[in-house]
Amino acid sequence: MSKLLFILCFALLLFTSCSSEDNDDLSVVGTWKLTAWDVVGGFDINNDGTVSTNILDEIECVNNETLIFEPNGVMSSNKTFSLDIDITLLEGTTDEYVFNVMCDQEGVIGFATTYSQNGDTLIFNDKESTIKGDQLFRVLKEAITIYNTGFTEVLATKDLTLVYTKQ
Repeated sequence: MSKLLFILCFALLLFTSCSSEDNDDLSVVGTWKLTAWDVVGGFDINNDGTVSTNILDEIECVNNETLIFEPNGVMSSNKTFSLDIDITLLEGTTDEYVFNVMCDQEGVIGFATTYSQNGDTLIFNDKESTIKGDQLFRVLKEAITIYNTGFTEVLATKDLTLVYTKQ
């Protein structure tokens, strides 16, 4: 009898422990800092000779954006990062660009909304994000637009992936 009780207690402890650890690893609750604006292929916006897929590494704009996820299903941000960037392809080239970067001068814009989480999928502001370890990935389809030099034609678009790291 005591052997059976020991096995049952051990099994219960084992399954409870595994389940709890899995949920803790994927928990969105806490503060997440914006650490990357990733674009496939990257750019050399600051003309230092190094192409980076993370636009934040290429600009001098101040970024203090954080998202705060509460256990009650409310997400808020009190320091939203905003950037306007115009990208034109130099005429006669396939990979040389001119960039016009305008950093947000308006200050802090805060917001609050609800969120829902199902495993590694997170939904807020009607958009889906994915959690992988301590990073949250939010893909904005066709958010980067590349124009011709006269800004009369869209030559290409690229997806932008916002990456947040749990603090």
